[in-house]
Amino acid sequence: MCAMCVEQTLIDITTHRLTRSVTMRAAFIGGPLLSIAAITNNHPGKIGVMALSFTATLLTFMTLSLASKRGIGAGDVRLAAVVAMFLGYLGATYVFQGLALGFILGGVVALLLLISRKATRNTRIAFGPYICIGAMAVVLFGV
Repeated sequence: MCAMCVEQTLIDITTHRLTRSVTMRAAFIGGPLLSIAAITNNHPGKIGVMALSFTATLLTFMTLSLASKRGIGAGDVRLAAVVAMFLGYLGATYVFQGLALGFILGGVVALLLLISRKATRNTRIAFGPYICIGAMAVVLFGV
């Protein structure tokens, strides 16, 4: 997850796009490896939490994407779902906290940019980095 987040953050900041192949690679490698870890550690229930976290986040972000008239792009939707899968391995609380923190950080930065007049309501702001920062902060610091 960390490698995906670093790569996607750098890409999103420079291009305002999230690369599908990076996100899918993390999902198709990370998902099975975390499932094996869950089974090996005698916690098969974590697989269900991961799957539910992925699905619920995917549906939620798809709805937000449609409601925001593509303010949240398809790359953000995919990234959030995969991040939720990884955080789901740690528990549903991590999913909620990580994604909520990403929204809060992104909102605060957007608000500061608006207040400082460095951005307008139409300025595109990369959201992927904030999803990643929120997730990593929760994993590393237990926010």
